[in-house]
Amino acid sequence: GYCSWALTPTQRGFDSFYGYYNGAIDYYSKSVPDRNHGNVYDFRYNTPGSNGSVNDEVLFSCNGTYSSFQYAARAKALIEEHDQDKPLFLYFPIQDPHFPAEVPNEFYQLYEGKVHNKNRRTLLAMVSAMDAAVETVVTSLKETGMWENTVLIFFSDNGGPIGKMGNGQVNYPLRGGKVTLWEGGIRSPGFVHSPLIEGGWVNSELMHTTDWLPTLTHLAACGLENPLCQGPELGDIDGTNQWQMINGKSKSNRTEILINYDQIWENAAIRMGDWKLLYGDPGRGDWIPPPSSDGQSNSSSSYEKQFNLPYTLQEVDYMMGFTNSRDPVVAERFTALMRSNNIQSEDVQLYNVATDPYERSEVSAANPDIVKSMLARLEYHKSRAIYPRNTPYDPDSNPSQFDNVWTPWMESC
Repeated sequence: GYCSWALTPTQRGFDSFYGYYNGAIDYYSKSVPDRNHGNVYDFRYNTPGSNGSVNDEVLFSCNGTYSSFQYAARAKALIEEHDQDKPLFLYFPIQDPHFPAEVPNEFYQLYEGKVHNKNRRTLLAMVSAMDAAVETVVTSLKETGMWENTVLIFFSDNGGPIGKMGNGQVNYPLRGGKVTLWEGGIRSPGFVHSPLIEGGWVNSELMHTTDWLPTLTHLAACGLENPLCQGPELGDIDGTNQWQMINGKSKSNRTEILINYDQIWENAAIRMGDWKLLYGDPGRGDWIPPPSSDGQSNSSSSYEKQFNLPYTLQEVDYMMGFTNSRDPVVAERFTALMRSNNIQSEDVQLYNVATDPYERSEVSAANPDIVKSMLARLEYHKSRAIYPRNTPYDPDSNPSQFDNVWTPWMESC
């Protein structure tokens, strides 16, 4: 998403941007490993320039400092400098606990004698580093007097990776993980907290990440207690305003979620009410329990075995995309792994995720009418899908042309 400056954050509505453009960077060096170009730097500060341009400052001075400390310090400064007569939207996508698995020793030592598995201990330490960054933001809001008029939303984009891709995450007892269509890959916890609303309940109704745009724009335009206010018109979008559900005033506006439709892999998943239908290969479907605190139990053995599992097709695909790699050896392996596009009837699976959230009982044979209706709905979504514009590596993007920094290189794309 950064082939052109027009696609970068300050050209898409943000007043400033502080961070990196790629999917992940080293927490200290701020570099992205790439098969074609080695370690390439990716850390910057952007503000809108004149005539649609971007003021881009590459922050080489940040090399060597743990990134979460820097994000927290930047958020603190933004809050303290903000004009409180104006509203504030602060998007704070903290890097922890995403890979690579790196954390300062002060957090790692918190789990001394408590967690013996190194991967798990590092992951938990990274979560503690995230907690410290969030605490900095909340404390800053309180010290500036803004907290009493703040809505804090905490959520994740996916479940943790498992198998060789895992670095301490646990989705158990949910099935699967990142880059899969199982609940362990698509369901993640979240919460909303504010002094302005009553709390104390758990809501397990349907909500999708696309719902945040209409929900937050409604909140900004209408405030908390005006259910008749319609908010801004956003056109034909996938999301729906869920504020009344969050506020405990009504049920979810959703009865359906198109989980995914991949035209390359020819797999898909859809949720309708309590039912979830999988079509094609949903990815690695293991249930991997966490290691025990003493590191000696069978659970620990099961946990360790995942790192010896072979890569799945989806995992290879994901890694190729992340490294921007078109390495011939990897590409050849990927091509050899590509499955047939001939989807057979046995590739359809059905689960009632209300009564079976761990997806252990496949019930398509006992519910043919439900399968038929969900496949029909899936076909409707497939008919409206836009084919992905995947493109081969563009040599013009070579970071050696930009002082070994990942940088937009096209006028438009």
